[in-house]
Amino acid sequence: MKNVLKVFGLVALVAVIGVSCSSAPPFIVLDEPIQPDNRSAVVIFLQSSSTEAQIWDGEKPVGTFEGMKGSSRYCLFWKTTPGAHTFVARSSNFVHEKMNLQAGRTYYIRIQKVIPSPPYTTLIRTEQLTKQDYDEFMDKSSYLKTTKIEFDNNWREDFLAENNGKRLNDIREYLRTAK
Repeated sequence: MKNVLKVFGLVALVAVIGVSCSSAPPFIVLDEPIQPDNRSAVVIFLQSSSTEAQIWDGEKPVGTFEGMKGSSRYCLFWKTTPGAHTFVARSSNFVHEKMNLQAGRTYYIRIQKVIPSPPYTTLIRTEQLTKQDYDEFMDKSSYLKTTKIEFDNNWREDFLAENNGKRLNDIREYLRTAK
């Protein structure tokens, strides 16, 4: 009987460890915000109202606000090259911001849920913010914990491979018509 309990305990321990490892968030929490330099720009995507969306820089996935805790506000950092970019946010709909980024600068895009949305959908919109707008937004919602995050290239590769590349094909199709 003791051996059965030991085996059962071992199986339970392995199951708990397996579940806790598989439930790790797909993002990296930043200790310090990412800063631009003389060869890069930083775009900070702000999640508003527990909005769920995938974020893209053209055909490259930046990260996702899917499955985030509602008790926290997430700021997704993206360090990229200067020049023309089309940032796409995808939920039940697609929206985009075309921007010409300059080296050494930080840009802010808020992603928020459109209320009301039809049943079983999450319609979103984007809004470019100035540094002052960003600071005011952060002050107004200071009661929320802010989590600064980024996604790594391994996540991007896995994300692109899911569903046989359907997400990338959908983004390519949208970008063909985005004006």
